[in-house]
Amino acid sequence: MKEVNEKDKVVIDKLLGIEDFKEIEVRVDDTDLMQVVHSNKYLNYFDDGFISFVQKLNKDCGALHKEGIVFPVRKVEIEYLRSATFGDKILIHTRVIKVGNTSITLAMDCYKNNKSKDTLLVKGTIVRLIMDMNNNNLIKITDFFRDFNQ
Repeated sequence: MKEVNEKDKVVIDKLLGIEDFKEIEVRVDDTDLMQVVHSNKYLNYFDDGFISFVQKLNKDCGALHKEGIVFPVRKVEIEYLRSATFGDKILIHTRVIKVGNTSITLAMDCYKNNKSKDTLLVKGTIVRLIMDMNNNNLIKITDFFRDFNQ
């Protein structure tokens, strides 16, 4: 196992302590013939949560994309527990659970945001990379996030 240098360890420890919450409202076109959120829409919700998470770390995904920096998905695991319907408010909870050299693993849970309590709808993990499309090289996670202050 490769030893992590002290500067990288500081960044990793900070990333492991960050979490983000993003609220969205279910749109009518998010639902299927059973009038519940279609399973594939949760991947879109995960994207919304990821963008909100990255913004929390003082990065602008839109500006980065224009520079050729993208965040491809390597792996997704989803467990569907309950359903949401049109008009429901969903809270996407994002947090880092593992930082690799060129990948970051996030836990992404979606809750139906009720006034009295939150109901867990979907539990997921997603592994993302950071790539510079200008040269098709992966970017080291700790180098990319080194400048954020939290």
